[in-house]
Amino acid sequence: GSGADSRQRRPRAVVVTPTYDEKESIADLIAAVLAQQQSIPDFDLHILVADGHSQDGTLEIVRGLAETNSHVHLLDVNERGIGVALYKGVQVAVDHLDADVLLQIDADFQHNPADIPRFLQEISKGYDVVAGSRFVADSDFKMSLYRLTLSVGANQLMRMMLGIKGVTDFTTSYRAFTKEIFLKVDPDSVTWQEKSFIFVPVSLVRMVECGAKVTEISMTEHPRNHGYSKMNYRGYILDIVRFSITSRLEKIRK
Repeated sequence: GSGADSRQRRPRAVVVTPTYDEKESIADLIAAVLAQQQSIPDFDLHILVADGHSQDGTLEIVRGLAETNSHVHLLDVNERGIGVALYKGVQVAVDHLDADVLLQIDADFQHNPADIPRFLQEISKGYDVVAGSRFVADSDFKMSLYRLTLSVGANQLMRMMLGIKGVTDFTTSYRAFTKEIFLKVDPDSVTWQEKSFIFVPVSLVRMVECGAKVTEISMTEHPRNHGYSKMNYRGYILDIVRFSITSRLEKIRK
């Protein structure tokens, strides 16, 4: 009967990648992500492209791939913003794609798809959240001194103000987490509508506050192959400072 079948079902891992005008790299990224399936026989690997209504043909490329490959999915989010794309993408993966585990990856190869099996290995050990961190041993990343200084400062500030241990890097979006921990977080508490990248650190903080067991893994982060980061770095860091201080004041008030 169906009982036996469902016991045989491998947990499904859905990789959500937010895109906007990534036609140069999206087909390669999808192929590189799905190629990891051979390294993770215990999981059923899928990719969901959450696109901010690209105008450059990204949508058409992904739509074509999704028609021929049942492990490729497309969500046209219709508006730009990494928070909207990631949040709605994960929601769709949970509600409609039977995701047990979610991963987030950048579409521009700044994050290395070959790290995917290492994230899932930690999930298999019982962690609720596995965060990629540039600040743990063996990490390999190239970053200007300016961005590095801002990044280290912002992450230290968050740890201090929020009293969170065991997390060194809140600002890297490359991470994996279980469906259960995602569903525990109150959507109104994660600023996903904001146009800033603030969603990335805030969503991790909220998972920790919901009692998530968290671990970090080293990651290789490379400068993007083309174009320049769509993020205004200074504005982003200011958002983090604002969030950290506000959260601290709320804690004190309580």
